[in-house]
Amino acid sequence: MKEESLHTISIKRRNFKFKLTVQTVFLCLITIIASLILNGLTLKTGIISGSAFVVCLAAFMAVNSLHKKMVTAKRRQIIETGFPIKDNVLTSVQQELILLDIDYLLSGSWPNKNPFSAFSDIAAVKSKIEDGETLTNTEIDSFNAIYSAESIKRLGN
Repeated sequence: MKEESLHTISIKRRNFKFKLTVQTVFLCLITIIASLILNGLTLKTGIISGSAFVVCLAAFMAVNSLHKKMVTAKRRQIIETGFPIKDNVLTSVQQELILLDIDYLLSGSWPNKNPFSAFSDIAAVKSKIEDGETLTNTEIDSFNAIYSAESIKRLGN
């Protein structure tokens, strides 16, 4: 379940983007250096270098976009199949995902948008979830709104 937490997704995206950037720059530099060695400093070298840069940039953007979709697909699947909360009872999957996301929020690492702003005291809600206490209808409705397919699209996750 940790793979679906916002914190883990954020770390995976940052690590992958760094690796992809380094690999793309390396590939582009190798192509330009090889072109310089084979052709010298000519117009042909400039065209090859420009082409290599454009191809590497396009590949970087395509792979980065594809990875973003892949890394969030399981979270989206869990939210679409595991929510809404029914009968005011959290399943273990729902509880774990909510607690992981609340921990991420409370650590100060939340990205720009905070979907938990509907709660006046998120730490108290976290405590209720951890202790297995029943949540109020307002809290259940808020969690169902946060963990819905529409909110995933809105947050861009």
